[in-house]
Amino acid sequence: MNENASSDVKAKRQILIGLSGGLSALADRMRSQHAIATKITTLAARAEAIAQRSWDLNKLNSQDLQRTMDGFVGEIKTFAKQAIDAAVRAGSEALLGKEVAEAIAAHSAEIARLTREIDSLPDAAAVRAILQPLSVTLNTLPARLKANTAMLKDVDAIGALATGLAERGDALAAGGTAGNRVAVELSRDLRQFAEEATTFSLKMASEAALAVKAISDMAQRTLGLSQGNPVSDQAPSATDRLMTLARTGPQAGQVWATSVSRTSRSSPVQGTPPGVKW
Repeated sequence: MNENASSDVKAKRQILIGLSGGLSALADRMRSQHAIATKITTLAARAEAIAQRSWDLNKLNSQDLQRTMDGFVGEIKTFAKQAIDAAVRAGSEALLGKEVAEAIAAHSAEIARLTREIDSLPDAAAVRAILQPLSVTLNTLPARLKANTAMLKDVDAIGALATGLAERGDALAAGGTAGNRVAVELSRDLRQFAEEATTFSLKMASEAALAVKAISDMAQRTLGLSQGNPVSDQAPSATDRLMTLARTGPQAGQVWATSVSRTSRSSPVQGTPPGVKW
């Protein structure tokens, strides 16, 4: 191989390495989203346990209740803050996982084409031209597929419920003759939080996992191609992609379905995630 040909090969591979890095950054973004969802699921499980303890306060005599109350109220406030923080983070960082996965998988044919043609392409510019649509997708996904109104409504509802739990804790700390009633109401609100948070977080986690798999698969193929390793030149068919993506997530025509009817307060928690660059 002469010096010019060697330089062309290196330039081509460098483009693929950069693309692989961009894909990996997006995969990390979706892993972070999965971690947030897992955190909310964990909070939901804790809410169920605390709800039972709140209900059991009614079984205590006055002396035991007083000894228990301070620590319990502190736990409620700590839990509520953690839940609010998790909702804020979910609203500010969330992307629509299923749609991210589908958008990335739609470019599989470009990588398959490169697998067949990269050695015959004249230079790095030709490689860059083939990858231009995928480049555009990577740079526009965070803005184009950020959490939509329906998803943010679910996040806001979780944040509002968490805020309400803190208020119940304050009412419980105030004591008085209404203490038993407040304990029952707190138990009820904790169970509602657990139900809604579980529904939301499991959906968010499953869709984030779909996105991570689609992005990581493409990143591996791209990196392998940049290293000169054998890579399949068969791109998944549209049917294959749809069958995979349909295992979880919304039905056709839905982007994010609100699963539980909402009531009460509203505390918007949303934001615009940064773009992914490579």
